[in-house]
Amino acid sequence: MAFRSVSPRILAVHLPWWPTERLALRSPETRDAFFVTITEDRGRVIIAAASVRAFRSGLVPGMSLADGRAIVPSVAVRRADPSGDARALERLARWADRFTPRVVPADPDTLFLDVGGSAHLFGGEEALAASLRGELEGFGLTSRMALADTLGAAWGLARYGQNDLAVVPPAAEPSAVKEALAKLPVAALRLDADVAEDLASFGLDRIRALVAVEPAELDERFGSAPSRRLAQALGLLQEPLTSLRPRLPREARLAFADPISLPESIRAAVEGLLDDLCLRLSRTGEGVRQLRLVCHRVDGGRQTLTIGTSRPSRRREVLADLFAETLGQVEPGFGIEELVLAADGVEAVEDVQTGWIPDSAPGPRMRPTTGGAAVQTRWGTALTGNRALGGEKLARFLDRMGNRFGFDRIVCPVPRESWLPERAVRRCRPLAGPPVSVPDWPEGRRRPLRLLSPPETVEVVSSESGGRPVLLRRRSRAHRVWAADGPERLECEWWRQDAPPRDYYRVADEEGRRYWLYREGPRGPGSPPRWFLHGLFG
Repeated sequence: MAFRSVSPRILAVHLPWWPTERLALRSPETRDAFFVTITEDRGRVIIAAASVRAFRSGLVPGMSLADGRAIVPSVAVRRADPSGDARALERLARWADRFTPRVVPADPDTLFLDVGGSAHLFGGEEALAASLRGELEGFGLTSRMALADTLGAAWGLARYGQNDLAVVPPAAEPSAVKEALAKLPVAALRLDADVAEDLASFGLDRIRALVAVEPAELDERFGSAPSRRLAQALGLLQEPLTSLRPRLPREARLAFADPISLPESIRAAVEGLLDDLCLRLSRTGEGVRQLRLVCHRVDGGRQTLTIGTSRPSRRREVLADLFAETLGQVEPGFGIEELVLAADGVEAVEDVQTGWIPDSAPGPRMRPTTGGAAVQTRWGTALTGNRALGGEKLARFLDRMGNRFGFDRIVCPVPRESWLPERAVRRCRPLAGPPVSVPDWPEGRRRPLRLLSPPETVEVVSSESGGRPVLLRRRSRAHRVWAADGPERLECEWWRQDAPPRDYYRVADEEGRRYWLYREGPRGPGSPPRWFLHGLFG
């Protein structure tokens, strides 16, 4: 039997607002706001990406943030995260494999799908594109698409074409592709910005003008990139589409000829499944964060047990100890005929060799660990980068507490670069992720142990307009101020500017109570400033 090969048919999906729309998925309040992401370039803070509203108001990538604030003073600002954008785009590409098994991210905001062999399953190419667009709109993502036989033509039409869906007919002649691309700028050929500028300086700003020049002349003056990219777009030079590598299955199965029901048999079977699964994870350089055990009974019933870990792990003995606390909940009934152990949450993890001294040797002990550069010493100290982790014993304790009470109830405070006290600390999972750098905070600044959230409004009488407080009224009770130290001016992050400056005072009343107050608002005559109690000392 002869099989007919299917010609490639490329659907390019361009996501023009990907960086800002991706963040809006996590912060819905920014979806319809004036919103930009920023980065630094040669000492300047520039706009890396803008939302639809911000772009239409004149805020464009490459503009300085200062110029952007001059146009829209209330624009919301976030740090650009190119690596996060790339990881999220890969996840989106893996999600899109329901339309075709051949999907690959093309650049920071574009996907390529080869739909030549799957379009008929959706009623045709345009029906497939419409279905994909509808799914993306449901996610809150804007898309522009193009269909062509080549990667280059589809990419250029998706980014620079006039229609939301541009279609070049299948098996089109190079002359037809030239006509479809003629009005597009030369940047639509995936050329570097400096090459496109050089071509435009010679009047070759459109593909129509570029086609009229001999390839040898282009190569001599501008290098091989323009003629090579043009040949790829026209189909004269082949350009293969390399799909994402398929993910290996992260599960292990064990079926029994005779159903099992004894606790020791179930425990031994689970340990065997852990051996298989941990071996697979070691080959892919991953550690598990959540494991799911499914018990299939002979009566058709099914029972599921789930455990989690505080950091990625593929150590069988650690995971077996966690399952040992929950296997007592298994109800085998008339027997279990199959066990399935699946890793629902995995993360990359590295094995770090921290020393060569065996545990039996005298002196401080150092042994290999999994999941970060944690060094366990005789004094019970463990470090990962600059963050103290507490060692393997702490990790096992957190695993047990998380499985009993929920990992969302266990958090670790981590410093964050912000002068405002309520923003200076963020909560993260204990022992999770790579080491973080600790902000270089000035020393000698006293802060209260207890912060009020939100700050409590109080009445304050000051010695003069804008002076130190002399009387504090809190909850209808007056406190005469015995001593006051301040002010200390604190402001929000320069890229946010969403809170007015604050003047903080450390205040002690005649009864010995100590308060942390701040004044917000004008200091001169006119409308009085507002006072807040933000913290309590002692």
